[in-house]
Amino acid sequence: MQHEESDGDPVRRRLDTLVERLRQDLDGVAGVEERDDGWFWDVAVRPERAGPLGFSWLVPGGSAGIVLGVDAGGVRWELGRSVEELDLMAAIVDALLAGDATAVFASGRCEVTVALADGSKEVQSNRDLPSGCLPLPGWSRWGRRVDYEPYNPSADAPGR
Repeated sequence: MQHEESDGDPVRRRLDTLVERLRQDLDGVAGVEERDDGWFWDVAVRPERAGPLGFSWLVPGGSAGIVLGVDAGGVRWELGRSVEELDLMAAIVDALLAGDATAVFASGRCEVTVALADGSKEVQSNRDLPSGCLPLPGWSRWGRRVDYEPYNPSADAPGR
């Protein structure tokens, strides 16, 4: 579905294309919800079964960046609107769909590692107040680890 906003905005056009791909590839596997109030546009992808990691993104109007978040401990990537940042966002989304994500949880904190198709890794963490501010040496090694599953385990990852 094309939006009037996408006509003059190459970022919106590219993300609209990603939304349409997700709707097609994830039909019956995950819900893709989209909201646009003219100020903010957000898209949420929620798997219909336990195992895969849900995610969403928020795009404020104007020239502000994009926030890509995962449903694990409030972890998010704050991305710009450049072609390189959009490529990174698409690579992270593809890795999430393929189940190439791991989260480590400890008191008031979470770290998510996403293994990208090119072999590199994107690592992002979040800490909640106040417990996330207390030192916990080595927490990312001994914390509770969750390895996420692919969205569609019976087929190759969508978009690959």
